[in-house]
Amino acid sequence: RVVVAAGAWSTDLLADVRGGEARRPELAGLSRLVVTQEQPAHFAPRDPATPWPSFTHDPGADVVGPGGRWPSGAYGLETPGVGVKVGFHGVGPVVHPDRRTFQPDERQLAQLRDYAATRVPGVDPDAFEAISCTYTTTPDHDFVLDRVGRVVVAAGFSGHGFKFAPALGRVLADLADEALAPDAPVRARAERFALARLAAR
Repeated sequence: RVVVAAGAWSTDLLADVRGGEARRPELAGLSRLVVTQEQPAHFAPRDPATPWPSFTHDPGADVVGPGGRWPSGAYGLETPGVGVKVGFHGVGPVVHPDRRTFQPDERQLAQLRDYAATRVPGVDPDAFEAISCTYTTTPDHDFVLDRVGRVVVAAGFSGHGFKFAPALGRVLADLADEALAPDAPVRARAERFALARLAAR
């Protein structure tokens, strides 16, 4: 068994595997994954001694979307010793993970600073460090957690996989269980997270 949890490189990694399991048609759905370069930033807290909750925020349709003040809802969480990470959700340009620029998107960064100044009063919107990350997104924003023969695939977490890490580990361990025949039904497999759902669309 092999568990492939390669994030933005999942499609390329499995496409480069020659022969055997990787030629199974179920893996064709990986071509539907979209990789984007996102533009969060770490903002300095005004009071470093105050603990920060993690948050998500939907400011409403009147200020979000094309032509709106901000491109999407936002999220935030404390990164101890670094600052408060704040970012928009899944609005960056489509990229290949090996060819992304890592350069700040100045327009989006200006919107993010405006958001921080307006909605996150505990941070200094002028004291920040721009960071770059990738999202790997499925068309329906649900994960891929599946097994194709001896290959277990964990991909397409659409920017929100990290908070599910303990549960994901249990599901992947069940999917990779060597006691099961490669094509045996697996209790952990769910249609909602099946790779084939992407190929069928």
